[in-house]
Amino acid sequence: MRSVLMRGLLAAALASASVVHAEDIDLFVGNPPSANEAPNILIVLDNGANWTATSDVTGGPVYESEMAALASVIGSIPVDRFRVGVMMYSETGNKGGLSNSGDSGAYVRAAIRPLNAANKTAYANLVSSLNAEDKGNGTKLALAMEESYLYFAAKAPYAGNNKAKTDYTGNLAGTAQSAAVYALTGNALASKAATKYNSPIASGCAKNFVIYISNGPAQDNNSDRTQATNALAAQGGATTAIPISPSGMQDNPADEWARFMKKSPEQITTYTVEIDRGDQTQDKAMTALMQSVARVSSGKYFSVSSDGSDIAEALNSIFSEIQSVNSVFASVSLPVSVNTQGTYLNQVFVGMFRPDQNALPSWYGNLKQYKLGLVNGDLKLLDADSDSAINASTGFIAECARSFWTPTEADNYWAFRAQNADACLAAAGLESSNSPDGNIVEKGAQAYVLRSDAARNVYTCSSCTSLANFNTSNSNIVLPGAADDAERNAMINWLRGQDLKDEDGDANLTEMRPSVHGDVVHSRPVAINYGSASSPDVVVFYGGNDGALRAVNGNRSGTFSSFAAGAELWSFIPPEFYGNVKRLYDNTIGISYPNRPVVEPPVETMPKPYGMDGPVTAYKDADDAWIFATMRRGGRAVYAFDVTDADSPSLLWKQGCSSNFPTSGSVDDSDCSSGFSGIGQTWSTPKVFSAAGHTGPLLIMGGGYDTCEDADPNSCDSDSKGNKVYVLDAESGALRKTFTTERSVVAEVTLVPNAAGQGIYGYTADLGGNVYRINMGSDAPSAWTMTKVASLGCGSSSCTANRKFMFAPDIVADGEGYALLLGSGDREKPLNSYTSASSVTNYFFMLKDRPNDSTWLSTNNGSCGDSLCLNSLQPITSSATPSSADLAGKKGWYLGLSSTEQVVTSAITVFGITTFSTHQPSVPEAGTCASLGDTRVYNINYADASPREGEPRFADLAGDGLPPSPVAGMVTLDDGTTVPFVIGANPDSPLEGSPPVEQLSVTQPTSRVFWNVEQAQ
Repeated sequence: MRSVLMRGLLAAALASASVVHAEDIDLFVGNPPSANEAPNILIVLDNGANWTATSDVTGGPVYESEMAALASVIGSIPVDRFRVGVMMYSETGNKGGLSNSGDSGAYVRAAIRPLNAANKTAYANLVSSLNAEDKGNGTKLALAMEESYLYFAAKAPYAGNNKAKTDYTGNLAGTAQSAAVYALTGNALASKAATKYNSPIASGCAKNFVIYISNGPAQDNNSDRTQATNALAAQGGATTAIPISPSGMQDNPADEWARFMKKSPEQITTYTVEIDRGDQTQDKAMTALMQSVARVSSGKYFSVSSDGSDIAEALNSIFSEIQSVNSVFASVSLPVSVNTQGTYLNQVFVGMFRPDQNALPSWYGNLKQYKLGLVNGDLKLLDADSDSAINASTGFIAECARSFWTPTEADNYWAFRAQNADACLAAAGLESSNSPDGNIVEKGAQAYVLRSDAARNVYTCSSCTSLANFNTSNSNIVLPGAADDAERNAMINWLRGQDLKDEDGDANLTEMRPSVHGDVVHSRPVAINYGSASSPDVVVFYGGNDGALRAVNGNRSGTFSSFAAGAELWSFIPPEFYGNVKRLYDNTIGISYPNRPVVEPPVETMPKPYGMDGPVTAYKDADDAWIFATMRRGGRAVYAFDVTDADSPSLLWKQGCSSNFPTSGSVDDSDCSSGFSGIGQTWSTPKVFSAAGHTGPLLIMGGGYDTCEDADPNSCDSDSKGNKVYVLDAESGALRKTFTTERSVVAEVTLVPNAAGQGIYGYTADLGGNVYRINMGSDAPSAWTMTKVASLGCGSSSCTANRKFMFAPDIVADGEGYALLLGSGDREKPLNSYTSASSVTNYFFMLKDRPNDSTWLSTNNGSCGDSLCLNSLQPITSSATPSSADLAGKKGWYLGLSSTEQVVTSAITVFGITTFSTHQPSVPEAGTCASLGDTRVYNINYADASPREGEPRFADLAGDGLPPSPVAGMVTLDDGTTVPFVIGANPDSPLEGSPPVEQLSVTQPTSRVFWNVEQAQ
């Protein structure tokens, strides 16, 4: 028997707050930006050799359609959303009676200014007026990139001064349209011959962009390239050529400049738009260069015709991405192929949520589907239209991406409310449309389909031995706080989706409400394929904080039974959630964030309500399919369902306790299942497996979370919950073995199988910094034993604030035993204001374990006793890689992190490279741009923590905050090819797909445990 599943990754919520009771959602009333700063955009026009060439598409000069499209875009974008400028290639000598002198290159034709109503008109008029008389002296691309940087950095111009059409104070030359722009405040230069640019950056919080519009191959000569390369070196940039293919323009430093500009203090992202791309050798070389310029700066490359509508579409897409401000978070999942173990169907499910801006408890949520595919030879996350789904500037979904299940045609469903500032701008009116859904959580996807359903199959349970309907006829449903039967019935119908509060203002109270799909914060979806690899039939199961555990047709387009793609087959509301319904229905009692601003009149607050908020896992063999759903902060129970008939579920069993932790006082254990009074909130992922000593599948999970851990420092004692590991019969729920640990276990148990696929060892870790091995062998579970492998919580025997392990180790078979890879950190307290948690010195560890050597943990162990401790390990506290001799005498290593830096994801090892991410809180200060902290993604050799060849150990991750844990495996693309992939190793986005990079100097172990794709917490 084997499991057919894939777990979604936690949308790690971020944080920013203070004091006593910590929770990861504290971020959402954190230190805000000083202002909603408009991005600075410099549009570089290629007015070189092909400026006046005849377009094969329009029959006129290419500049006509380009300028018409650009003027149209400038005229149509929203007021006050952007700051825009224009740069062009320089002209030489006396031209039209205007004098030009100095070096050739590029100049600022229109300075970067806010596009208010008046400036929008002036800029659109200027662009429309550009003609053949504005043709420049060659397409000196590298020099244009150099000049762009000099302008953004407010440095001395190279070629931008002493040009007749430069935007300088007092310029009266040229056309009336040019003069109107020059007369505006904010000129690029103080005079024609000025030796320093005026800074176009109004605030350090604004993002900076270049959009380069290309009309043909670059024409930088040897002297130009030498100048640009020397200037780059003088600024401290790397001049080593970036490899491109074909390599005809590899010696052009334009992409080296783009790389430097992205890493500079200005952090400039470059988009490239190549018009009428050619197929000659020089053309192909230019295309490779344009793609490289965009790629190395986290921008995007567009290839379009000279048709004005194509150009406008590309520019609108770019502006849409640039203006993104929507705060969204996600979890990720792929379904496993039923035929090839470790190979995944090409369906990427992303659970989403968006916090309420007024800190109220009702949040929008959704489940969206994407796919992986190749873009210019690179593996990327794609949308339903096979376009790139990621905005590399934000690290999240692109504004004009369309997920599966979202309609192809635009509608005006959301016209009843204020429009999102970061909706797609590709066409008028899309702000109120479900399509494209882009990065707007509530638009399109499953929520769109759910709002279309006339009826829902919603279940609950009372004694929880079987399922019952969740409707007004079920007298066992008692909703605390309901004033009378009428309100009780209204609350039930509202939770089922009825728009009783007329959210859209159309006076229709019987339709589905816009907010029917609640937030998917911590639940990790699981997808089961009921079909075959060639003809998949997928159902996705996941939980949300509207209380519902959902089963959804996960097919891209085909029906499942009678249910359309994306439709909900059924949902389940646990009785533990009944006490939250009144609060969500009223939506007036706020969330008690620790640093919530004081308002008048005072707002009553309580902790955020949660539902089926934990991970969901599954088991399937030839005869049966089961899922196991946990509750995280929503409760202390685990529910098991028989979903062999996916659209007709039954309840297998429930174990745990019905009472959650109260906000004060003692927890009630009187309603716990036998043997489960020690269980905490069910955070740990249930793992289904087989073992030689037991007939039928088993389930193993950590004991969960005690809210005593939320205090800073923690207030846990010997009576705290969750310090267990439970082993159950997966079918009956019968308890087969309970292990006791020193502290709570929220991590899952990583299983090590034998050649027959049966578990022989299990590894987990607790919140006290301890690592454990469960020894299974051929014995029955009752005879299994647990060994403490390592004690790493403190540098000494005890400490006030200890290192915590919130994730199980990744396991790599290594010679005579196993390498265990995991990092410490308290993701629930990612703020400097949690002073106790911030004082902890965290590390990432590699531990060697030899289960067959009974003396391994006690001999030559640095006086650590019977388990490994810091003295057993080689410290790595600098960028240097330890020598083989240093490592030979140690039983692993630990990698030092920066002060307050915490490991906030699980680790995964592919081709010898271990990937994980960390978070370092920012210090809240007046004028700071955001409170999400600094996030890094590490890619290191598992054996010695060395970086991948030619790269640093870590890179800054786009978007910051707390990213999802990485996922890896093999995926079969739409063209039938099967390729390896990693999601979560690319610094451009924690959601971006990419191929794993093999570390050639490391031999991949011949006996990997497995891909370890199920490790997010």
